[in-house]
Amino acid sequence: MTDTVEQLPASITARKLLVEFLVFGGATLIVAGFCSFVGLAETTFPVWANRFGRLVIAAAVGGGLATAGMALQGILRNPLAEPYILGISSGAGVGVLVGVLLAGKIGLAAWISSPLLALVGAVVTCVVVYSIAQRRGRLDPYALILSGVIVNVFNGAVILTILLFLDPGEIIGYIGWSMGRLPDGTSWQMLTVCGLSVAACCCVLFMRGWAFNCLGLGDDVAGSSGVSVGRLRIETFALVSLMTAAAVSLAGPIGFVGLIIPHICRFVFGADHRRLAITSCFVGSCVLMIADTIGRTVGHYAGVGDIPVGILTALSGGPFFIYLLRRRLREVEI
Repeated sequence: MTDTVEQLPASITARKLLVEFLVFGGATLIVAGFCSFVGLAETTFPVWANRFGRLVIAAAVGGGLATAGMALQGILRNPLAEPYILGISSGAGVGVLVGVLLAGKIGLAAWISSPLLALVGAVVTCVVVYSIAQRRGRLDPYALILSGVIVNVFNGAVILTILLFLDPGEIIGYIGWSMGRLPDGTSWQMLTVCGLSVAACCCVLFMRGWAFNCLGLGDDVAGSSGVSVGRLRIETFALVSLMTAAAVSLAGPIGFVGLIIPHICRFVFGADHRRLAITSCFVGSCVLMIADTIGRTVGHYAGVGDIPVGILTALSGGPFFIYLLRRRLREVEI
């Protein structure tokens, strides 16, 4: 529940955090290098460059979504919170689709319109979900999940309406995008804008790690420790919206990365949000790069081509979400 008060994590030195950053960053580069040489086709330079480009996108998307999930779980003190479940991803998806429509109708560059409108859709969704879930100034954890489900359904209806105005070719492209398929190639402008947005937001969330730690003791204790709780929530929702918009613009609505990765990192590395910001980002990048490598390799053996990473994360994340929900219900009963 959002009223749960946790113990403050043990202090960790800046030097240790730097060492962990370098270790996990190096491990991510190793995973990227290994995955770039895995595949059925002969590894010529064009093939390798194509794979590496996809891996860069996977790293940005996985790191962004995992860090966003970590931030939402910290700011809401709700282990079920993540961008996909709360409808933020679908809100960004509405913005991306509107950007595609504008790009086709008025000639506006997609690398400008899609990320910008995705951000608008994500922010609007955050405001709506947060407003619905509030009860007498407090967030009801289950109302939060229910409001996310409702907004997801509404955004789905908006997306279907927009599809009526798209050309058949654009609709086919949307179907692949909606599965969470990493593109074989994307404009360097889009990748630069989205990648830098994710990196900048991850840095800011890392610097806010101490505030998340204080918030784990409760709003009153955090406020007495110098944390502006209201401002922190607004800032976090803005950063999460930007990261989700960037991820959705690149690869579509990939679900459950923001749910699973922070839980694994919290279990293995502890509850210090400064450490979680580092580990969630790099572990999320590695997991999505490995998932993409498995999808494009196994998919060819199965005769279906590339298996979108969104399908793989949904197949693994759905049962994990049910497990967490049932555990939370048992805790409430006790």
